[in-house]
Amino acid sequence: MPRTLLMVPGYNEPPIHFEILQKGHAGVAGLESHGFRCLTFPPQADDLRDRIDRFADHIRLLRDNGHEFPIATVGYSLGGLVVRGFLRAYPERANEISHTIMIATPNWGVTTLEMPHLTRMLRVPDQAMGDMDIQSDFMRWLNKTSGHWLFVHDKRNRVWQLDNEPYVAPPGAALLSIVGLIPQRGGDNDGLVWSDSATLGSRIPAHFIVGPHCNHMNIIGHFDILIMLTKGFLRNDLVWPLTLQAMLDFLGSERTQPLAAASPS
Repeated sequence: MPRTLLMVPGYNEPPIHFEILQKGHAGVAGLESHGFRCLTFPPQADDLRDRIDRFADHIRLLRDNGHEFPIATVGYSLGGLVVRGFLRAYPERANEISHTIMIATPNWGVTTLEMPHLTRMLRVPDQAMGDMDIQSDFMRWLNKTSGHWLFVHDKRNRVWQLDNEPYVAPPGAALLSIVGLIPQRGGDNDGLVWSDSATLGSRIPAHFIVGPHCNHMNIIGHFDILIMLTKGFLRNDLVWPLTLQAMLDFLGSERTQPLAAASPS
């Protein structure tokens, strides 16, 4: 079992958003109480391909400073693209990572539409929004394929279909995608990321957390007033402990195994 977790925050997010998972809350012990040393990758504002290279340098620095290897990596949302992207860019270094955990991560992207323009207008420093777009060059590189929209029934209903079998990870890599599903939103997404994207069309072993409050932010216990007002995402302390338990179960395993679904009351 790894003892060091290197955690990568999401889009335009500070590492402090991992604090509840790390330290616990409301009487529930966090990762540190279970014996893990939680380190965070510093905030970055570059595009994702450069960020992956910086992440690789950071891992090398940990080794040079005497940290025990292999380590486990944890990425939330966009951060999950960084931890999986490391395995894509540096497959020869895959043995440095014992477990790769992605939480609410769009592994084949999201439809960003006007979001890159909006983030520029709001002067959001993170430059990686465009890389998350489902048709971006970065997604084509990460998965070694792109895709196309397949319309179902009419022009208003469509699904994303990959053009070719995608690249997932180097052979033997242990991956887990933790996915929130909200029944009131169709039961196939967390309000921002669809389950097919998070699991790369069921190619990545997944743990599904199902319930009315299993939204994109609440899955790690984070609350944001702006997101609440725009998306209706509410906070509920019954959700993040399920994410924590899925992580602990996976980190205690010798190999990747799909985990059973769980539903908070």
